[in-house]
Amino acid sequence: MRPGTSIAIETSCRQGGLALGLDDQLARVVAFDAASRHATTLVARLKSLLEEAALRPTELAELYVSIGPGSFTGVRVGVTVARTLAQVAPDLRCVAVPTALAVAHRAAQMEWRHLAVILDARGGGVHASLFARQGEEIVPAGEPMVATAEEFLAAAPRPLLLTGEGLDYHPITGPEITSVAPAMRLPTAECVWHVGRQMAAGGQFTDYRRLLPIYVRDPCFRAKQGL
Repeated sequence: MRPGTSIAIETSCRQGGLALGLDDQLARVVAFDAASRHATTLVARLKSLLEEAALRPTELAELYVSIGPGSFTGVRVGVTVARTLAQVAPDLRCVAVPTALAVAHRAAQMEWRHLAVILDARGGGVHASLFARQGEEIVPAGEPMVATAEEFLAAAPRPLLLTGEGLDYHPITGPEITSVAPAMRLPTAECVWHVGRQMAAGGQFTDYRRLLPIYVRDPCFRAKQGL
C-alpha cells in the first residue's frame, strides 16, 4: 500500500468516470460512456489509469465508490468492481458514497438555503434528498423520500434549489424554486472523490463485504400507483 493514494468510481448514471487522488490533490480524472454498463469497460479504464500513474492495485490506500440510487445495472457494476478490487488489495479502505451527496457537491459553490437532489423513482415518482450546509460541508437534512413530485413539493422547504438527473423526467417548478443547469445535474467521479475524501477524513469507512448498492424501492408507493 502507498499512503495517500485513492481512487473514485462513478457508474450510477450514463456518464461514468474514475478519479485518482494523491494525498489531498486530485491527480487525474477519466470520463467514459457508461451507457453499456459493462464491467469490462470499467476494469479496462481502471487498469489504464493505474498503469499511467505507475501504480499497482495493491498500492491503493483508499477507494470511494458511488453506491446509488442510480442506474440499477450501473450501480451494481461499480460496487462489484470495488469489492473485487478490495479483495485483491486487502489493505484497501473503502468508502460508500451516496450518489445524491455526490450530486449535491456539484452545487457547493452556488448560493442556496435548501438543496434537493431529484432522481427518477420510476412509475411517475421521484426520489428526493434534501441537503443543508454545515460549515463548509453539505450534509443530509432528513431522510430521502419517494413520492410524487406534488407530494414532495408540498413538504419541501423554501427557497429551494433543485438538481439531479430526475429533473429531466420530472420538471418541477413553483414559487421560490430554482434549478441548476442540466449539465450540472449528474454525479461525476471528481465529486465522488471529493465527498469520499471528506468521509474518509471522518473515519466513515465500510468493510468491502458490506458495500451494497442503494436502489430506489418503495413498496407502498408502488402499490399506491398500482404497480
